[in-house]
Amino acid sequence: MQKQRDMFRFRKKEIKRLRAIIGAMAKYGFESIVNRLRLRTKIPLMDRIINRWKGLAPEISPAVGLRKMLEELGTTFIKLGQVLSLRKDILPGTFITELERLQENVEPVPLEAVKTQIEKELGKSLEELFAFFEEKPLAAASIAQVHRAQLFDGRAVVVKIQRPEIKEIIMTDLDLLGHIARLLDKYIPESRLYDPKSQIVELKKTILKEVDFETEMRHAQRFRDNFIDSKDVFVPLVLNNLSTKRVLTIEMSEGRKITELSQEEPELKKEFARRLVESYLKQVFIDGFFHADPHPGNILILEDGRLCFHDFGMMGYLSPDMRENLADWLLAFIDKNFDAITDIYLKIGIIGEEFNRTAFKRDLENFIEEYYNLPLKEFSFASILERSIHIGKSHGIKVPSELLLLGKAFMTVESVVRDLDPDFNFVESIKPYAKNIMKSKLSPSTMAKEGMKFLLDLQKVLKEVPKALEVLVRDVKDNKWEVTVKHEKLEDLENHIDKASNRLAFAIVIAAIIIGSSTIAQFHVGPKIWGFSALGIVGYTLAAFLGLRLIWAMIKSGML
Repeated sequence: MQKQRDMFRFRKKEIKRLRAIIGAMAKYGFESIVNRLRLRTKIPLMDRIINRWKGLAPEISPAVGLRKMLEELGTTFIKLGQVLSLRKDILPGTFITELERLQENVEPVPLEAVKTQIEKELGKSLEELFAFFEEKPLAAASIAQVHRAQLFDGRAVVVKIQRPEIKEIIMTDLDLLGHIARLLDKYIPESRLYDPKSQIVELKKTILKEVDFETEMRHAQRFRDNFIDSKDVFVPLVLNNLSTKRVLTIEMSEGRKITELSQEEPELKKEFARRLVESYLKQVFIDGFFHADPHPGNILILEDGRLCFHDFGMMGYLSPDMRENLADWLLAFIDKNFDAITDIYLKIGIIGEEFNRTAFKRDLENFIEEYYNLPLKEFSFASILERSIHIGKSHGIKVPSELLLLGKAFMTVESVVRDLDPDFNFVESIKPYAKNIMKSKLSPSTMAKEGMKFLLDLQKVLKEVPKALEVLVRDVKDNKWEVTVKHEKLEDLENHIDKASNRLAFAIVIAAIIIGSSTIAQFHVGPKIWGFSALGIVGYTLAAFLGLRLIWAMIKSGML
């Protein structure tokens, strides 16, 4: 019955999509998981035969199979792969490498459908909204596509339009993925190491932000405000009156990609490497709000020499405490302060029940020693963060998702910077920002603010003490106190007792058969074989068989 209930939780409209998901899983080498999830019967027999015939060669690795499966299943699953690609703390490197190669292959939405979507969202005809609207898209992705346009005041803009019905498709996929995650947790216990339910929750948060262009509009405005006085960074203006949840209109910025600087401009390349790092360190350590997808296509160099950031769908947040811990950790790493590194890492991460601090600290020391004689300019913040996450993973420590996002983003930035200036010294750039955060902690204004916060918290606690004591005394008087005894590993003891009692009962039955057979043989009851009672011989034979079986079971269990 439970199996049937699991099967029929899926709504009728989801069945077709579910079959496509299960078919892709079977096609790319994950049929055993389909079987363990009790989902096999959801695939029609003919589809099973076709998928088996079309299946990939056995030599294709599970990592490649996973990537190909996600690409085939489309938008939601590609985003799932991108979320999982951040989880270097739980996934093997081969899977991370493949997931980072995920690509979207989509056809552009026809102009007529784009026009309908814009007019529905903005309430006017396309001709009333724009003086010019280019038919061919600048770019097309799985969630939206971008067109060049011009306003009546002459300003050039780009218009980002969400694909029709894409949100409904995503919501259906998310529901199915949520259900599959629950089945994984239930039927495949080893999957709990990867926490599938939490991964789907993280995916839902990420993808719903991306399909809500008002969120991207707020991101862009906040990012623009953070750099409004900068001479090195420009952030284009979002036009609120021409933007909604499904349409985003933003100023057009013409420029060249940061990676398109020629080899004949070595000093210019070094200068832009410095500007990019400075802008990113400001985002991380000062603003606590950083661009989480800083690939070269999203960073242009304008004609006036300023860097221009684009695409604010994926952004990262760092709380003041996280920024402070990150600064502490970097300075401790540079100073090779092992105890401080261990303490800060444990403050940042989530520790499992069987954590061994000594072993963790030893592994960190071995890792840091590798950097002992390395020139500071060769330090890689991203690789240090990644290696630390891997060490934490081996000791059951989970790190917050925003730190994983920062690690991936910074790896992209470092890659771009190393191409521009192979000798760039990241440590020398990071040190001032980290030290400023430490100084700000000790500033009179910060200490006064922290002191006031402490006093307010203390006041709240002291106000609650009399009330708590009153409730405590009343509960004692009314005999409302209960003592809860928590047992650990008593299930194993219970199993041992069950086995022992079963064997004891088995032995008693064998003894009873032997005694009964002896009595029958003594009084010569029934027919005889070679002068012995036939019933007695049968009884002895049965007792011998059962006795040998009991001894064999005890030998197999290692309890003899």
